[in-house]
Parts: sequence; structure tokens; C-alpha cells
Amino acid sequence: MNHFYRFLAIDATGIIILVVVGLLVLSLLGIIITRRKYKMRYKRFYRKLDKTINKKYNGNMLIEDLINKYTTDSTNTFKSLKRKGRNLTMKYLEYYTKNLPELVLIRSFTTPDKNRSELAIMIMDENERLLYSWDKSKKIKGLIKAINKYQMLTPIIAFLYELPLNINEGKPYRLINHDNDNILTYDIVKNTKKLDKQAKNKKGKKIKTKKSKKQK
Repeated sequence: MNHFYRFLAIDATGIIILVVVGLLVLSLLGIIITRRKYKMRYKRFYRKLDKTINKKYNGNMLIEDLINKYTTDSTNTFKSLKRKGRNLTMKYLEYYTKNLPELVLIRSFTTPDKNRSELAIMIMDENERLLYSWDKSKKIKGLIKAINKYQMLTPIIAFLYELPLNINEGKPYRLINHDNDNILTYDIVKNTKKLDKQAKNKKGKKIKTKKSKKQK
């Protein structure tokens, strides 16, 4: 009888091990399938975004039109534009401020750290101290306010146009406004509120960002 009970105990242990292994395998398959699903979703979203940008929201073409047709002065601000120029720029900014955070969010599900899912667009001075940080909570009004304050209309238009490709490739991107040496860059972070606090303290530490080899 003792041998019989030992056999049952060993057999029960084996069943438990098989069940645990089976659950682990199923969990692993679930993770792989889910990640693959998000990768496919991200690829579809990016392809559509890229196609729409090149067809309707080309930053280089918009800048050329604004400078040649719709600018009233040389302040490089949104408020300096004629009505037609403002309408074109509003549509442009609305598209990017809506879709870029979505691009970052969907991409985060394909990366090891899913918590890094918020896009921050930063304006820094020549000493790389943070002046302003934009995120989706500030909407288009916050971006226009920054454009007017720091006189960076055309740099921001150009920056937004190039940003999707750099996000997709996971590359850093910096653009220097040579009129005032302010720098545009971006980061994907867990919490944009920390950047807001740092922006309020102009004498704070420099922002540490990876510099791209090619700067525009």
C-alpha cells in the first residue's frame, strides 16, 4: 500500500508540474501573440500616418507658402500670419498634435517598457536648459502659445514634419532655431509633469537628451 500511495503522490506531482508548465507556455504564447498584434497595429498606423503626412501635411511646402504668401512680419509667430495662413497652420498643427501622441502610445506596447508612453516636445535655450515642454494635455493652444512666445513657428512646423520618422526609428532628433539658438527636441517619458516642473525653474539642471549625429 505504501508503494501505491507513493506512486499516486509522484503521479500527482507530475500532473501539477505539467499543468504549471502548460500555463507558462500558454502565458508566453499569449504575450507573443499580443505583442505581434500590437506590432501589426502600429505598422498600419504608421504607414497611414506617413502617407497622409506626405500627401496633405508636408511641412516644407507649408513653410514655403507661409513665407511667400501669408506672413505679415518677420516675427516667426502664429499671430503674424494672415487669416488663410492661420487656417492652414491650424489644420497642420491639429493633425500632428492629435496623431503623434497616439503614435507614441501604440508604439509603447511594442517595447519592453510600456510605461514610457507619453510624448514630450521640448524647447530649450542655447545652454540646453528647458524653457517649455509640450504634451497632449496642453493641446494645440499650448503649442501656439509657445510658438508665439519663443518665435518658433517655422522651426516647429519643420520639426513636427520630421518627428514621425525619428519616433518610428527610435532615434533622437534635435533642431536648432538659428534666429535665437533655441533648440527643439523630444523625449518619450513616463510622466510629463516632471518636465513641467523643470520648465518652471529656468535655472534648473540641463536636460539630458541623446544628440543625433545629424542636426538640422
